[in-house]
Amino acid sequence: MRRQRRRAQRRVAPPAPRRHGGPTLVDRLQSYLVSHVQTAKEALRRMRRTPFAMALTLLVIAATLALPTSFHVLVKNLRMVGGDLEATNEISLYLKPDLSNDAGRKLADRLKSHAQIAETRLVTKEAGIEQLKTYSGFGEALSALNFNPLPVVIGLRPKDSLAQPEQVERLVAELKALPEVDLVQSDIQWMHRLHAMLQVAERSFGVLGALLGAAVVFVIGNTIRLELYGRREEIVVQKLLGATDRFIRRPFLYTGFWYGFLGSIGAWIVVGVMLLIVRAPIRQLNVLYGSDFSLAFLGFRESLLLIGIACFLGIAGAFAVLIQHLRDVRPE
Repeated sequence: MRRQRRRAQRRVAPPAPRRHGGPTLVDRLQSYLVSHVQTAKEALRRMRRTPFAMALTLLVIAATLALPTSFHVLVKNLRMVGGDLEATNEISLYLKPDLSNDAGRKLADRLKSHAQIAETRLVTKEAGIEQLKTYSGFGEALSALNFNPLPVVIGLRPKDSLAQPEQVERLVAELKALPEVDLVQSDIQWMHRLHAMLQVAERSFGVLGALLGAAVVFVIGNTIRLELYGRREEIVVQKLLGATDRFIRRPFLYTGFWYGFLGSIGAWIVVGVMLLIVRAPIRQLNVLYGSDFSLAFLGFRESLLLIGIACFLGIAGAFAVLIQHLRDVRPE
């Protein structure tokens, strides 16, 4: 009891000596910052006194934060794959057979200014027959023909085909109504499926993140509650010496901050290790499919957001417990 009383006396800051004219705003700000830095260091030192318990708590927090973070990275990479697929998605316009290459070229130039079309590509009758000879295997039979039966083809790449697939449907209907067009070929179903899958994944990420965020608040809050019970007599002595609840809460809030900060760093490392493990199979798939896709990790802003959210959850968990339990700690 005497030792705890002496600790409490050291924790209650003595009033600063008055100077002529009183302390300036800079002096107050400097004293405030120094006090918070010392409290943060003391909170970290207290955590290090129980390394095994601290390591277990940080391991649970890191694993909990790593789950929604890895899910976010997965959705991010799926969007990148979807963007690559969108770049290769085309709508093919088969013009009427009696139209010439010049008529097709004029139509392609006119479609370039359409708000929903990113780019156009013209395939003339001569280029179409040459491609058919090359890839069909009927080159000799096609060479025997004395006329070109293929129409002019215009390839169109629509804008935002994944984000707004309903606009692509309206674009296809508009293209079918053109008098020069004989047939419109477009596979819209896969865009709908991929768009729906991405929406499900994003909403699942939101629900999972909220649930696991609540779990982090619970873990840190329970840790703070146990420390609060262990320092109950010290808190009683502090209140006897006139310490306010705000002053008593400060070291516990910094403890929650440190748990959130260190746990987010652990989650960042866990997700990085997971990506390193799957990078080799991804490279093998790239070789097999001739792709240059590479896994994307958390960016700088995303990493800062992860750390900020984790620190906020740590402080929130500590504050929720302190609001409830400090009222029950009263000096007799």
